[in-house]
Amino acid sequence: MIIVLLIFLCLYSGINFYAFFQAKNVFHFSGTTEIVIITLLIFLILAPIIIRIIEKFHRETLARSIAYLGSFWMAFVFLFFFLNITLDTVRYVFCFFYQSKEIFLLKNIFFSLAVFLSIIFVVYGFFDARRIRVKKLEIHTDKSLSNNGKIRIVQISDVHIGLIIRNKRLKVILDRVKEEKPDILVSTGDLLDGELSYVTPEAVQLAEIKPMYGKYAIPGNHEYYAGIEEAMEFTKSAGFEILRDKSRQVAGINIIGRDDITGRKLGLIQNSPHLSELLPATPGNAFILLLKHQPAVHEDANFNLQLSGHTHNGQIFPFKLVTRLFFHLNHGYYKLGENKSVYVTSGAGTWGPPVRLFAPPEITVIDLIGKKGN
Repeated sequence: MIIVLLIFLCLYSGINFYAFFQAKNVFHFSGTTEIVIITLLIFLILAPIIIRIIEKFHRETLARSIAYLGSFWMAFVFLFFFLNITLDTVRYVFCFFYQSKEIFLLKNIFFSLAVFLSIIFVVYGFFDARRIRVKKLEIHTDKSLSNNGKIRIVQISDVHIGLIIRNKRLKVILDRVKEEKPDILVSTGDLLDGELSYVTPEAVQLAEIKPMYGKYAIPGNHEYYAGIEEAMEFTKSAGFEILRDKSRQVAGINIIGRDDITGRKLGLIQNSPHLSELLPATPGNAFILLLKHQPAVHEDANFNLQLSGHTHNGQIFPFKLVTRLFFHLNHGYYKLGENKSVYVTSGAGTWGPPVRLFAPPEITVIDLIGKKGN
């Protein structure tokens, strides 16, 4: 975790100081102004750490204010970095091919355009992150199912309840879930984010949803970052049955929950069973539904449908290109073979900036249609 944090801080610092030197070349700051801006940049770079420290002292209002300031800046500076490099590349290409000094002198205009577009995209992404889409899938199986052979499963993932996503924002997500009238509700990880001491009321909102065949959840990496025991207590109080390397037979479906790999990496889980030990060796009479937060797939694993999240589909373009490097199954429906498929959701919430750009938030509705069972 320390190594990951240091890598993030180095990359984030580099992007921030790239933006600073680009602005300096345009505005020619005085010495005093430079000191003030650099001090502010250091504060914004360290904001994620400062927020966690303030949370430990239960200064919720102050932590939330810094979270909004730091996260909006993060979204802006990332977008500015990519846009300015793109525009600069275009400018240099035109200079090379057309030998035009006038285009080279347009640096200030291109800088201003990058700033303007970054602001527009952040504002658009902020409002788009609140528009929860519903992705509907219909999957047919030869297995016998309860409820006259049709079970509606609703998947939520990567909600990240915490400083930013709570109260009204959470209500928007849960209202969409209620509208779809699930027979089964599953949460495929990262339901929570950060300090948990002040999100207890949100568990009450979740507990109001009571599907016919129950609610099932697995932890994601952020449950471990928040504190796995406290996170699991919250999840239980929200009405979920927790499946950490466990299974549950319900309505003709064998629901198998895989604990997140983060627990094993941090040494918090000892003697974790291999996935093949959790899954049946041969197809049985039940439809096998695998809940797994991170969308890595074991090709020889015996399941009918795997539901995953984690990637956010990049959340802010062009990070979609980055998440694809780490996860081949980045977002969407993937058919792996006969009666075997994976769906990776983009998630309903946001991590870091409350912004989504060309990666809209969603809940997934799966209508599972099989033979009429008991």
